[in-house]
Amino acid sequence: MRLALIVCVVASVSACAENSTGPSGLNGVTAANIAGTWNGTMGSSNNATVQFTMVLTQSGSDVSGSWNSTTVSWDGQISGAVSGSTFNGQLRFSGTAANGTLCTGSANVVGPAAASTMTLTSASGVVGGSCPAPLPTGLKIDVQRQ
Repeated sequence: MRLALIVCVVASVSACAENSTGPSGLNGVTAANIAGTWNGTMGSSNNATVQFTMVLTQSGSDVSGSWNSTTVSWDGQISGAVSGSTFNGQLRFSGTAANGTLCTGSANVVGPAAASTMTLTSASGVVGGSCPAPLPTGLKIDVQRQ
């Protein structure tokens, strides 16, 4: 009986040792390459749609970069990660209101990221300090790689 118990323990340890990295569905996921210059639009439920450009760099799955609107005085940084073909990150926002007040905030964004197109959304939009103009809510960013 003792020998049978030892054989079971050794067999169990050997079986686990062969798969020490976890489930195969979580390993080997290649992050889409989204580095480069992207142009498109940024829309929100409470502001007009504006032209939008972002320049991204990528190291593995980590992404960072900057963005700006070419039609209004909005700009900022973007950071996050790509997992497979999904980007999940944060858009930091800086904009100038009509009275000259600088408005800042951030929005968590997520969406599909492919080689040539991305669509990022944020239901809550930009959350930040007080601003005389409404911060964008219900963001939708549609961009194409240039």
